[in-house]
Amino acid sequence: MIKSHYFPDKEYTSKEELFKDLKENLEFIIDAKKSQIQKSCEKGLSVTCKSLDLLKFQDQNKAIKIDDNYYYIAVNSTKILDSHDDLHLDNIWNKSIAEQQGKNYLVIDHELEVDKVIVRKEHIEMFVAKVPFSVLGKPYDGDTQALIYKMPKSQVKHQLVKEWLDSGDDIEASVRMQYVTFYLCMDSNDPDDATAKANYDKYYPLIANKNEFEYIHYFFAVKEAKNIRESSLVVFGSNSATGQVINNKQAEKSLELEEAEKSLQAEQEAQKEMLKQLLKKLN
Repeated sequence: MIKSHYFPDKEYTSKEELFKDLKENLEFIIDAKKSQIQKSCEKGLSVTCKSLDLLKFQDQNKAIKIDDNYYYIAVNSTKILDSHDDLHLDNIWNKSIAEQQGKNYLVIDHELEVDKVIVRKEHIEMFVAKVPFSVLGKPYDGDTQALIYKMPKSQVKHQLVKEWLDSGDDIEASVRMQYVTFYLCMDSNDPDDATAKANYDKYYPLIANKNEFEYIHYFFAVKEAKNIRESSLVVFGSNSATGQVINNKQAEKSLELEEAEKSLQAEQEAQKEMLKQLLKKLN
């Protein structure tokens, strides 16, 4: 049986039956997708903020100068098919970056409230960067294009968030978005579906996580989207292919600090045991 996100109460015995419903409802689906303001964490497209290999990042983007005084948060990545059957294509954010530069906040849990703001919009620079999936800790071949928020460390308003980012512990990022241009892609043998089939053949090879599906009957290839008003740090999401970009030296310092803390703790435990044995002798 075949199921679709767009017809949750239906089951299909063939892909042709599903394609028939998709085509009959395509105008409504397009209107709905364009009108919705979506959060990527709700459709399996958030990403894990963790330490990334900065040197590899720079190798892929030699024109980008990385400054240790800034955080670099990847809030979205391309080429991953999400739970709503959408595939973000490279360059999806180019127009939005030009239009929204200096207008988007970084907030907590997509809450546009004063006390939820992590970094104010005037301190955030948005850009896209090409990075290997391996740099993002994902077992996919090839590269992805990440939407990056660059912000001064000194402008993070929440101390807890700053401590979390500095620790390297996992936390996920999610983008608030609205789709502008996308194409229906169907693996159809019907001559009337020639355009959808051509789209499928063109964009299917780009899907990095295709091995996670038994068979992909159809999907929507998203060429352009808007990043609306904010992106967020969230505790949970479904796509771990984004993250915080930090310097390797920072990672080494964190590891040294962790080892020092373990050593200090072991020394304290040894001193406690020595004191315990000394008290026994005195008694």
